[in-house]
Amino acid sequence: MLLGRRGEPGDPVSVDSTDTSSDWRLPVTLLGVMTIGAYGLVLYAFGAFVGPIRDDTGWSSTTVSSAFSVSALLGGLGAIATGRLLDRIGIRPVAVGSLIAGASLLWVAASATDPVWFVLAWGVGGGVVSAGLFYNTTMAATTRLTPPAERPQAFSWLTVLGGLAAPATFPLAGWMVEAWGWRDAVRGMVGFLVVCSLPAIVFVRGGSARDAPTHPTRADEHHGFADVAAALRSPTVRRWLVAVAAAMMSLVAIQVHHVPALEASGLTLGAATTLAGIRGLLSLPGRAAGAPLVSYWGTVPALRLTYVMMGIGTAALIPGGSFVWAFVIVTGLAFGTVAPLQGLYAAELYGPRRIGTLMGMQQVVMSLATAAGPFLLGITVDLTDGYTTLLVLAIALNVVALAVFRSPASARTSGVPSTP
Repeated sequence: MLLGRRGEPGDPVSVDSTDTSSDWRLPVTLLGVMTIGAYGLVLYAFGAFVGPIRDDTGWSSTTVSSAFSVSALLGGLGAIATGRLLDRIGIRPVAVGSLIAGASLLWVAASATDPVWFVLAWGVGGGVVSAGLFYNTTMAATTRLTPPAERPQAFSWLTVLGGLAAPATFPLAGWMVEAWGWRDAVRGMVGFLVVCSLPAIVFVRGGSARDAPTHPTRADEHHGFADVAAALRSPTVRRWLVAVAAAMMSLVAIQVHHVPALEASGLTLGAATTLAGIRGLLSLPGRAAGAPLVSYWGTVPALRLTYVMMGIGTAALIPGGSFVWAFVIVTGLAFGTVAPLQGLYAAELYGPRRIGTLMGMQQVVMSLATAAGPFLLGITVDLTDGYTTLLVLAIALNVVALAVFRSPASARTSGVPSTP
């Protein structure tokens, strides 16, 4: 929702249940730009810092990488708190607090001369940013800022912008490191985060529970669960959390291990990284395809198709050879559709009543799966001296995700209240 309430002279128009489709475009665009800064620094740019930090300080790769692991876990755990705040007070206070605290601690990490202080400062700072500025908050806010009929398009647009984080920040962080050294590069990327976040902080507000449509359409008749406990009593929600955990374990394990797996199939490192870059670019049209898929088939069939594509594409990497192109194309497109479709499913399942809190609950599960997937599946590489077992397990996890989740409508037929 933009600054001001409808009818206040000189203020932009706020979003309510009678708004046209154009009203959500600016706030969702600004939330997407904020997402670029958050994911770009905490998730992607970190990869450009690991080697320079290790070489400059003498700290081990394990020590430096542990800062990333701490931020991922704390971000997941903190997502419930930021989700509850979002439900109560809206997106602006959550974004302001997360930006100030997170950026300050990441700035401290850039000056750390002791590895323990670096891990703590980056881990907590990155965790605050991920808890308050990642998709768990921007998707929840988007749910409340858009009419139900427009949400597929809004979620696709949000995630298309978010998908620019990797291609934008990898080269930017690399250039900063080469020009300034890693410490000033971290500070520069903190500045990038601030620049990306300020427009949303200034111009977007709302997104709290009171901003849910007061006259819901039929698609919003399910106002949702009252709290986490009520949601977890629903078999549909429990099934969904299993599905999203399985899917994320597979997706992130493939994301982390696919370059060495491509090398193991006979490609050079240069060829493998080039294909990885192509795969990343293909995620952008994949994200844009989310809205048409939902319009044509509905959220559940579209999401099931995505899990099928991830499984088939992963299987193509097992024989190697020319099949690697099928892996690159199919999983690249499917990877792009996962985020918007899982976000849309969650919005339909949880309803707008406590969407921030419940997206936070889901983020905890996703963070644990993100941390566990590459490690647990990666163990098989050492045990078998190859990637076949890892790929088979990744396929099996997609089958689990495909099989266990149900239509969100089943939650509304199992005792979920239909009034706020």
